[in-house]
Amino acid sequence: MTPEERQETERRAERCVRRGELSEALALYRALAAAFPEDSALQQKLEAITGSLQPAELLNPKANFVREEVELKNAPSTPEQEGERLFALGDYAGAAAAYRRAMEKKPESTLIRERLEELYRLARAAPRHSPTDSALPADPAAMLSALLDRIAARRRA
Repeated sequence: MTPEERQETERRAERCVRRGELSEALALYRALAAAFPEDSALQQKLEAITGSLQPAELLNPKANFVREEVELKNAPSTPEQEGERLFALGDYAGAAAAYRRAMEKKPESTLIRERLEELYRLARAAPRHSPTDSALPADPAAMLSALLDRIAARRRA
């Protein structure tokens, strides 16, 4: 593991801890500890996370790390929730717009800033067309959800 890879892995693990994604953070810290067994700081971080997880979560952390599907709501209560919902739909441009609105309200938030950076990286690699640009479904409930997704994706601050 190169020093750059190590730094990136440590940043990802710390971000996971801040987000509460402890199972993924544990997996990342275990990989770091295996690559650098002499690093006592990594061992301490690994022990701290291990102590905060339930025994069942420790058995298979990768199996427990599943990105949850965000429930579709008519109107997210915060820009962060709207960003998460659009991110789950794969609409990175819409999610980035929502997070930019969130940054206007909370400019000191490092978590929102990190999420925006992550979205910019994903948006560059993603297809140009948003999944919310597809044809509308025939089912009325699904059509309503699709229309709400389109509105949310294009809403400007």
